[in-house]
Amino acid sequence: MTEEQRNAYERKAELFVGENYVYYEKQWRGRMIQQNFSSWNWAAFFFPLYWLVYRKMYFEGFVFGVISLFGMIFPGIGLILHILVGIYANSYYRKMELRVLAQTSQLTEWEATQYIKKHGGTNVLGIFIALIIEVILASVFIGIAFISSVKNEINPQFVQSKTFTTDNFSFTFPSEWKQDTDATYLDLNCYSDNEQLLTGVLDYDKADFADNISPEDALTLYINKLQTHCDNFQFIENLKDETVENRRIKTVLYSGDTDGYKYYYAVSLAEFKDFEKFAIIVESALPSQYKKHKSTFIDIVDSCQPVQ
Repeated sequence: MTEEQRNAYERKAELFVGENYVYYEKQWRGRMIQQNFSSWNWAAFFFPLYWLVYRKMYFEGFVFGVISLFGMIFPGIGLILHILVGIYANSYYRKMELRVLAQTSQLTEWEATQYIKKHGGTNVLGIFIALIIEVILASVFIGIAFISSVKNEINPQFVQSKTFTTDNFSFTFPSEWKQDTDATYLDLNCYSDNEQLLTGVLDYDKADFADNISPEDALTLYINKLQTHCDNFQFIENLKDETVENRRIKTVLYSGDTDGYKYYYAVSLAEFKDFEKFAIIVESALPSQYKKHKSTFIDIVDSCQPVQ
């Protein structure tokens, strides 16, 4: 390259880069024209999307933005992208510069100047547009996540659940639960997919009991029967005794040993005003499993509704 050609190139390169040409000229100095090289660009590392748009690499900025969305799903992707852009920003910008200047080889000086100004230089407005788009997208994702969390908080089984019924009552279970149709004495017997959580339901008709036997007395009778099948049967606590509108739920927690293992038994009564049927629900699990899934057991009992 002659001195005249070098001077012409440097004039075009400075026109292409615009602000901060001295920095980029220093980074590119001595590099082979088509060689990929690594360096470090702090602006591109900290603000990769804005740096790309500022330097008029709009398509690259779009691609970066799309890939960055996966960073919200897979942690670590965002940091990796920032590092890669920081390392190769100067090299990629060099290639863009050479590509744009190559397109001016057959143009007049005035045409070349206009072409370089159009495809080179900087775009401050682009930063603000990118910022607005980023804020809008972030707001959409946050809104979706918030709505989803609110739905799950209101009803943890809202998204995935299934309903099992006896002749008189329906219950909502998590979707992975299954029904054991071989149970002989239970009107409904369900278990979790790992079979570590069990829920059994017995339907009763108030007319089957003497007038002086209440549903709560029937609950006590069932607990006494359960005690005969367990060793070291002990009362732990009253978990709930609540009446809301026409429904009463009472739950008592016990522990007992069966086949050498200690289990927790949550025994519940569900009765409804002006409904001649009531249900006794017994839920069992190892103590550690019960504590972990306590809210699930509570939700199952609370989902009890009469079938009329």
